[in-house]
Amino acid sequence: MAQASSHQLTFRLSCWLLAIMAFAQLMTAAIALAMRLEMAKASPRTEPIAINLPKVAINEPLIAPIAPLIADTKKLPPPAPAPVPQTIVEKVNPAPLPQPKSLSMPEIGDPITEKLWKEAKTARLAEDMMTAITKLEQALQQSPKQPHVLFELGLCHEDMGIYDRAKQYYHQVFQLGTTTAGQLYVQAAEKLKSGFEQPQDKINRLVLGRIRVFQDSARKEGEKIVLTIPIQCPPSEKIEGRDLEVRVNFFEEWGAQKEVQPADTSLGRVEYQWTTEPLDWSTGEELLQVTYTPQAPDAQQAHLFGQKKYHGQVVELTYKGQLIDAQAWPRILAHRLNRPDSSPMFLEGELPADFNAENPLLPNASEASLPHTHIPSSAESAMSENGHRSDTAGLPPLPAQP
Repeated sequence: MAQASSHQLTFRLSCWLLAIMAFAQLMTAAIALAMRLEMAKASPRTEPIAINLPKVAINEPLIAPIAPLIADTKKLPPPAPAPVPQTIVEKVNPAPLPQPKSLSMPEIGDPITEKLWKEAKTARLAEDMMTAITKLEQALQQSPKQPHVLFELGLCHEDMGIYDRAKQYYHQVFQLGTTTAGQLYVQAAEKLKSGFEQPQDKINRLVLGRIRVFQDSARKEGEKIVLTIPIQCPPSEKIEGRDLEVRVNFFEEWGAQKEVQPADTSLGRVEYQWTTEPLDWSTGEELLQVTYTPQAPDAQQAHLFGQKKYHGQVVELTYKGQLIDAQAWPRILAHRLNRPDSSPMFLEGELPADFNAENPLLPNASEASLPHTHIPSSAESAMSENGHRSDTAGLPPLPAQP
């Protein structure tokens, strides 16, 4: 019982406490409202101010009539065309670019290497390839990566026709670059790009022009023939004079029958001279002058064999030992040289009546009188080889050809 009474007392006290707190809040709200009302009553009241604006009389309508405006537009000039936008281009003169520096030939620093290289080049020009390669190999041991030595080795192997080995040396020069190889770098690159030129590549690019002949037959000492031979080539072609050879074969006619025979130039004198040096073909043509002075005529020989006289010549142009062009004058000389045996000409009445046209090598006999030709078998051929008689032994011998 005592415990229940204590709980009721606590409950009552709590209710009273809550009631007191609620009353205090209500009193606080009432006081705040009363103070606000008092402040509102104490503030002054503002009256509105009346502003008197002057009256403006509007005599003209705000909107003008449309018809006069439309009529006036017909009298107006046409509108000007819209201006075309112009783009202003400022001319700028760029500064000129510097000219590229031309590559120069590299120098050979070692004097021993330079001496061996010069000796090898001289030997190559003299076509002594063994000496040239020996000198260059010695120079290569002295200076292993010298571009002049490597390039010269490539030229030697190219002249000998060993193109794979020459390509290896040119490639080594190319790998050295422009800093080390200089102008040789460009030449090696051109060799690798264009390949190796063969003599037949010059056909139709290196030709003989029209040959001019001057014959001085009024000389008391005898004849004198001067040939001016033009050798034509495109200016872009690179030709070394040592690879080019011009041979002139002179011909003479003897006696009243004018028999044509090759001239014996060893008894006379033949001179070759280039009239346009150096040989660079910058104009597309170089001139070679050939002067032939035959031996002075001998009265006794002329009485026995007849007078001899200049007849013509055959000019041959060779490049690296291969014939690429030729000219003959008169033209019959070319036919005689290229075709020494002409086609036979048979005339009626000149052949014998019993001529065997089917087999002209057999003697003149009728077919009935000819022995039967037996073709031996392999066994019979073997017997004939072992010393036995062959059936072909009975055949008549072939007549000797005239």
